[in-house]
Amino acid sequence: MDGDRIKNSGGMNDKYLRWIGMPFLSILYTTAVNLPAVIHEHRPWWKQYLTDFVFVLFCWTVARMVIRFCRKKYPGATHTYKRVSLLFIIMIGLSFLESFLIVAFLNYTRYYNLQFSLFDLFYTGGLILVFSLLIVAAYELVYSLGAFNQLALETEKLKRENLQSQLDSLKEQIKPHFLFNSLSTLLGLIDENKERSKKFVEELAYVYRYLLQSNEKELIPLSDELAFIKAYYYLLKTRFENRLQLDIDIRKELMLQHIPPLTLQILLENAVKHNALSLENPLRITIKSYGEHQIEMANNLQRKIPTVASTHTGLANLASKYKLLQAPVPELFETHDQFKVRVSLISNSVQ
Repeated sequence: MDGDRIKNSGGMNDKYLRWIGMPFLSILYTTAVNLPAVIHEHRPWWKQYLTDFVFVLFCWTVARMVIRFCRKKYPGATHTYKRVSLLFIIMIGLSFLESFLIVAFLNYTRYYNLQFSLFDLFYTGGLILVFSLLIVAAYELVYSLGAFNQLALETEKLKRENLQSQLDSLKEQIKPHFLFNSLSTLLGLIDENKERSKKFVEELAYVYRYLLQSNEKELIPLSDELAFIKAYYYLLKTRFENRLQLDIDIRKELMLQHIPPLTLQILLENAVKHNALSLENPLRITIKSYGEHQIEMANNLQRKIPTVASTHTGLANLASKYKLLQAPVPELFETHDQFKVRVSLISNSVQ
């Protein structure tokens, strides 16, 4: 859920951070490390500060390159731990490599006429590590705040999309043509079979009650969704008769898992909406377990002619709901004669 802008740029819009950070860190280095030398050895303050500024500039440039590399490898708020760990490991190795180069250069140039020793190598390496980690901490703080802010904005956006998808789903399911078709079917049953008409009314009432209640919940037990699907299928079966067939084969242990409400209903309606139904070639839909934590709905593919362009609103709504729950989005598979959708089940602990 990390922003593309943060991912692509690496979050390296650091002009002001460098302008302020490098002079400040140079002053800190001169004051904390080299002030005794300035006082007791009578070194020119400006020369010492200039030397320390070049030292900080070198460390900053190397640290910045490492930060950019780590951000590209582990971008965003969700990979903070991996990114910081990698930064720390790399900076330890680079700090002592930088120390060797700096000590070797100063020894070669006889800078301040000092003879540098192995102690100076480790001492300088430790200083570089400390100041490099300060640089990394400043960058990581700014970057993490931006990444977490982006994550919060995207989460809020997904919440709004989820609310809108709930409204769209409710409007879609209670739209006039569905009610009209149901009432037309009921009208044909009244004189023909009173028992079936009574059963039809009961299932229709159950369907609408479920539609109204389920939109208030993020997740429902799979057993409840399947009970609803059976009632919804009864209405469709009464209307289409032998032109529509539904088989359900779900393992019992999955019934306690959860699923976003109306998930299977949207998939079932999508199959009926976009495929031709006939006695010669009935639409066969199966709902079965897949793997340990997935449900697969499949149907034979026999698209209506002329084909009506699909907006895929229902599938887009499902994807938004799953993103909001930070769960894998539905997977779609299509061949020349079959269409499948696999949706993940969600454990009760996610609620």
